[in-house]
Amino acid sequence: MSVFFRCYVCSILLILGIPALFAQNCYTTPAFEVWVEQDVPYGQVEAYCGLSQNLSMDIYRPVGDGNLLRPAVVLIHGGAFLTGDKGSYDVAEAARAFASRGYLAVSINYRLGFHKSVFYANEATNCALLGALAGINNPQCLYAYDKEVVRSLCRGVQDARGAIRFVKNQIDSVDVDNVFVGGSSAGGFIALAVGYMGEDEWPADAGALPDIYGGIPLAYWGCHANGALCSLERPALGPAQGELNLGGNDASVKGVLNIFGGLLSLGWIDEGEPPLYAYHQDNDLVSPCTQGKPFDATLAQCVLNACSAIPNTWPASYGSCAIQEYLDTLANAPAHEVWIDNCPLPSFPCSYSCHEVTMASVNQIVANAAQFWSCLICPPGPGGCVLVGTAGHTRNSAEAISLAPNPVRGELRVTLPEGRDIWRVAFFNLAGQCVLRTLLSGSTTLDIGELSPGFYLVRLEHGESAITRKIVVRW
Repeated sequence: MSVFFRCYVCSILLILGIPALFAQNCYTTPAFEVWVEQDVPYGQVEAYCGLSQNLSMDIYRPVGDGNLLRPAVVLIHGGAFLTGDKGSYDVAEAARAFASRGYLAVSINYRLGFHKSVFYANEATNCALLGALAGINNPQCLYAYDKEVVRSLCRGVQDARGAIRFVKNQIDSVDVDNVFVGGSSAGGFIALAVGYMGEDEWPADAGALPDIYGGIPLAYWGCHANGALCSLERPALGPAQGELNLGGNDASVKGVLNIFGGLLSLGWIDEGEPPLYAYHQDNDLVSPCTQGKPFDATLAQCVLNACSAIPNTWPASYGSCAIQEYLDTLANAPAHEVWIDNCPLPSFPCSYSCHEVTMASVNQIVANAAQFWSCLICPPGPGGCVLVGTAGHTRNSAEAISLAPNPVRGELRVTLPEGRDIWRVAFFNLAGQCVLRTLLSGSTTLDIGELSPGFYLVRLEHGESAITRKIVVRW
């Protein structure tokens, strides 16, 4: 038997979609206004086309907390290593959400771009036309040599590590022992490599490679910062730590946040390394949740087959689903919590790709990650910090939980795992408002007839476990 009661919480918690009843105090509760300092320079580097590039970050600070030693998080935007900016809505929203909890949060720019494969110039021209019809901008720019994608990742890793050292060495009131890194999409790839790729795992492709064969074909002129004048040289990129802001504190991190990213090698993760919080959608067409090549599914599902050469030029990667499976079999694996969200597979011409997050879901991801990391920052006592996920136990929405039917009208069947006591269940609309809450002691049928038609996030909590599902209430 279930008991319903309405949700009344303060406005900032409504916006973030976090029930006040479950909030904790160790940098987990939104409590501060946020002040942003934009375009703070943190280094100068050479980009892939031979141009000098100034790197900058936006710094998000909690206002009025008076804390002289706060945790920090460095956030990295996505964009297929080609586009994007530190002001991208997802990382900017994540930075604000972390800062509102008392973190010092920064969102960084890093070097973008890579050389295109001249051997696919004709296909790239056709792909550009079909991509425009399918609503995908400049897909011809994705025709990279596989080594070029690796080199672009390595440049991002060097820049992110330089940014981490800048945060530790140059920004006041930072607890240098509690600095985290996170990223979305390509930024998730970079964050994972920063956290887990060791010096001895630095790819050989980061070394000097032969110059690009021939000139820059016309199909790719719009893909390069300076068009056909882009340098064809590929010098060695230098050490894995990069050369920015050396001296003082190193670029090690306390934990990693991955949103839609992946690893080029699962073997980069070893025992004793930083805890991981990850979010992915199961049918991600851009960056596979399992093992696969980025954009492979996008092109097959959404752009017909004229662009089929693109995935053949990208290296395979391992997304959050594959990472979770690997960690679950790894002895003494780092603590990890993986949230795999269910996303219906889109069909041509694809109005979405299961590679998108809303403001509400970004805030929920931050809330979960902050909760996951909290006992690292504030150890509970002599027993130390025991994270959910230690020794291979993960939080995963693939657990035996189902909400059906979906879409739903009237009654919703909630199936819960056996052997659990009380689950706290809350329904949030897309504005982040808690509209309904209940306690469940097992699988049951809920009457949700009072809910207005629309999309809802359903958060189910038990002890330290939390899972979020999406439902649609139909007319």
